[in-house]
Amino acid sequence: MTVPSEIKAAGGGKGKGLFASEMIKKGSLVMSLNAGNVGIFKDGATWRKFVATLPRETACNFIEWCWIQEIIPEEGNEDDIRNGLTIFCAFDESSLMNAAWGYGEEANVRCGSSDDNEEGPCRFDYYATRDIEAGEELTVNYDEFEDPDQHQWVLIGL
Repeated sequence: MTVPSEIKAAGGGKGKGLFASEMIKKGSLVMSLNAGNVGIFKDGATWRKFVATLPRETACNFIEWCWIQEIIPEEGNEDDIRNGLTIFCAFDESSLMNAAWGYGEEANVRCGSSDDNEEGPCRFDYYATRDIEAGEELTVNYDEFEDPDQHQWVLIGL
């Protein structure tokens, strides 16, 4: 995480969540997948082999912290190992960011650009969509970066 945050009970049946411990200004970088905090797997067999090495409870949590994302190559970064269909697994508190949908709220963190007017594919950086007050839960829209039907798990071999 690139902003001060704390883990607390989120309420509403969400379990734990991630909350701002200080005010976060709109457009601030909240989380980056370029910070060495994410595991990357390019195929299901490698991911499964790694999960099998973990203690049972850790493996269960780890599985929940993983998602599959189709990364579109950018000019100049065509050789980035993360390009294409990739399993990402968060190894820090960012894995506890809950989804905004389904709870009558809008996400206050989004993937992409700090510029509201710039549309583009979700890659590696997540920004505050508005000012976020201290004590407010940080939420994302999972549909921005993960396939809601989960069919990509089959495509990657799981």
